[in-house]
Amino acid sequence: MTSASLQGLRVLVTRPADRAETLCRLLASHGAEVVHLPMQAIEPVRQSAAAARALQQGRDALAWIFTSVNAVRYARRLDAGVWPTCIAVGPATAAALAQAGITDVRLPADRHDSEGVLALPELAEVQGRSVLIITGEGGREAIQGGLVARGAQVVRVEVYRRVFLPHAPETLARALAGIDAAIVTNGEALQQLIERAPADLRNPLRAVQLVVPSQRVVEQALELGFTRIPLVPEQITDTGYLHRLERWWATMRRMTNDR
Repeated sequence: MTSASLQGLRVLVTRPADRAETLCRLLASHGAEVVHLPMQAIEPVRQSAAAARALQQGRDALAWIFTSVNAVRYARRLDAGVWPTCIAVGPATAAALAQAGITDVRLPADRHDSEGVLALPELAEVQGRSVLIITGEGGREAIQGGLVARGAQVVRVEVYRRVFLPHAPETLARALAGIDAAIVTNGEALQQLIERAPADLRNPLRAVQLVVPSQRVVEQALELGFTRIPLVPEQITDTGYLHRLERWWATMRRMTNDR
C-alpha cells in the first residue's frame, strides 16, 4: 500500500544495514526521499563461547530479559534450546522472540523502556532469584541496577557489539544535505553522527527533526545541541516510526500552507 503522506520529506535513516531495509521501503512507499547512512554494524561479541555458556547455565532463571531485537537474534544463534520466561523491552523485541519460536513472553503495557520493564509484576518479588539480561556491549545498566536493588541475582550476558562505520567526509556531506528529519535508533549512533558530520553541516544537522526510540535519547540530543525536541513513536516499530513522521510532516505542511 502506498500513499503520499511523506511527499517532499527527505529523511535520513541511520539503522544498521541488516535492519534498515524494511523501514526504508516503508517510508519510501509513503512518498519520502530516504537516505540510508548506517553509522554502525552489528557483530557477535568476541567472547561468544562464554556468552553461550552463560545462556546454557541460565535456563533455571526466573526470566531472561532482552533489551533489543539484536539481543534476541544473536542469543538464538548461540542457544537454540528451550528458553525460560522471556521479557521484551518493546514490541519489536517481542516480535523477534515470537519469530524465534518463544511463546512465553512478557511485555510492558505502557512504557517500552527500562522503567517499563522494572514495573512488570513478574519482577516485583525477585529476592534471591536469578535473572539474565541479554543485551549488547555497552548497553544501559538501569534494569540491572533496579533488579539488584530488589535482591535479584543478575547475570548480564552480552551477545553482540556495535562497530562504528567510517564514512568519507564527502559521503556524509551528500547524505546530510537538505534533510528534513532523521531516524536515529540509539544514542551512540547520534553521538557519532554529530561528531563525524563536516563542521559546516553540524549546525544545519542540529536543526533537523529527530525521531528517536526513548526519552533518554531525547535528552542526549538536547545535550548535543539539537534545537527541536526529538519525537518518540508510541510504538518502537517500523510502523511506529512511520506514523510519528506522518503526524509531524502533516503539521509542517499545514503551517507552510497557512503562511
